[in-house]
Parts: sequence; C-alpha cells; structure tokens
Amino acid sequence: MIEVQGLVKSYGGRRSVRALDDVSFTVPRGDIFGFLGPNGAGKTTTIRILSTVLDPTAGTIRIDGHDLGDDPLAVKERLGLMPDEVAFYPTLTGEQHLRYYASFHKIPRAEARKRAKESLERFGLGDAGSKKLKAYSHGMKKRLALAQCLLHEPEVIIMDEPANGLDPQGMRYFRDLIRSLNHEGKTIFLSSHLLSEVEQLCKRVGIIDRGRIVAVDSIENLTARLAVGAPAILHVIATELSDAILEAVRAISGVTAVERTEAGATVTASPGTDVGPEVSKSIVLGGGKLREIRTEQRNLEDLFLSLTKGGPA
Repeated sequence: MIEVQGLVKSYGGRRSVRALDDVSFTVPRGDIFGFLGPNGAGKTTTIRILSTVLDPTAGTIRIDGHDLGDDPLAVKERLGLMPDEVAFYPTLTGEQHLRYYASFHKIPRAEARKRAKESLERFGLGDAGSKKLKAYSHGMKKRLALAQCLLHEPEVIIMDEPANGLDPQGMRYFRDLIRSLNHEGKTIFLSSHLLSEVEQLCKRVGIIDRGRIVAVDSIENLTARLAVGAPAILHVIATELSDAILEAVRAISGVTAVERTEAGATVTASPGTDVGPEVSKSIVLGGGKLREIRTEQRNLEDLFLSLTKGGPA
C-alpha cells in the first residue's frame, strides 16, 4: 500500500544537509506499521513528504499504486493525516470545523453535515459537537483530529504521536480505535515515542536513525536477531535461598553471574546456554522453595536502543 524508494531530502545550498538519505521501505495493505526513531532522525520529514506537505529532493513514493510525483491529488484522496498537533480554530464548534475541513475535499454540504455528525458520535464527541473548540480538552482535540483525518474516508492513515499527552485511559481508547480501524481494512502508518504502545499494535516496524533506515522487519524477527550472541538472563522467584544455594548456582557450567534480588535471584549465563534445568535442580536440592524461573526476553525498547546507539526516543 505504501512504497518508498530511495527517498532523499536535503536542506540548504552548496553545503546542504541531508535530513533523509536513501530511505526505502514498504507497508503492506492492511498493516499497522510502526515508524520509530530518535528526535531529529527524520521521522517528521518522512511523514511530511508522505502526506504531500513537503517535496522530496529525490526518490519515489507510491500510495495504493499512485505515484506521488505524477498524481499527488490521487494520493491525497487516499491518505488521511493525524498530526501530533492540529491547529484548530478556537471559535468554531467541533461540527463546524469538520464541515469546513470537508469543503477542502469537495464533499457536498449535506454529505459533509452527515459525516461530521456520524464522526462526532463515533469518537465520543456527539455531545460536544456544538461546543467551541477552545473548550475542548487535549483528549477531545485528539479525537477530533482523528475524526478530521477520516472524514474523506481514506484507505491509508498516517498517525503521528496519536497518544501523546493522553492519560492511560485515553491511551487505551486510541489503542482500541487503531485496532478497530485496522479491522475495517485501513492501512495505518504509526509514528510514536511510546514503544510499549507500538509493541502492542504493530507486527512490523521501520527504524530510522540520522536520516537512514537501520531496520525494517517484524518485531519478532528483529528481537530474535538481537538475542543472538547476547547473554541469557534468568529471573528466579524463590524463597529460602541460602548463600550455599547461590554458590551452587554460580558453580554451574555456563553461569557467569548470580545476584540476589528481593524476589529471589538473577542468573546470567553465556550466550546460547540453557542453564535453567540445572539452576532449578540446585535450588530444590539445596532446600530452596522455587516458584518460577523466567528467561528475560528482548523487547522493542532493547532493539531500539541497540539500533540507534542509545539515542533519545
């Protein structure tokens, strides 16, 4: 649904700076694709080019088979953008704002009125449709921004920090909404600093750093590669772990470190070794009461920090 090939964006004259350098990735139809990177990595520039706000210096972009350079109007018809911050007219009501926005897409007035009311109801703003936007809370403005984004019924939705500034209830609301839109067949391009939210919603991600794509794959595949060559870490939940038991665990072949914790102990082992059975045996034979041994799994945060050299999210 989204095809980006060799995207370049340069700023300046003779000593130009490349904000994007040969960026390429694809997003399959019906996918929820996470787009991640540190501040200044090129996420916003990419989103602005995808949404036709900026022109690229070089490269090609195709949305649903339409080339952005050759047919930008066809791309705009198929694309909905929910930016991080939307500039609303404070003296307009929610319904007036949506009807005004509908005029840019040449939606007939009667149809615009109908869509505006339906959108306000769908996103929990039915009672607030007649209120002026200056009275809207941050969460209400976020929902209105999504209603605006979907008003012309696009196939592709670009969402930039949709849960930014929301409380846990608001974050869950948007998470459920994104899943619902995806079940309706929408392709969603999601940029967020909230890695836990991305991990819950996306199967595939693209990570950009310093204007270059450093990874595009499923989270599962990327974290599996990260685990290769990394020490195995076991979290032991147990009671009555004597010093003698911990010494016995330290003596197990492959174990490189043992640290006592409030819940029991943390055991570090050499890459590729499975010391779990031996650790369990040592604890039980030593008289400890074992409740659980859990191997630590690499997650999206570990992956992000590894690929971006620990840069800020």
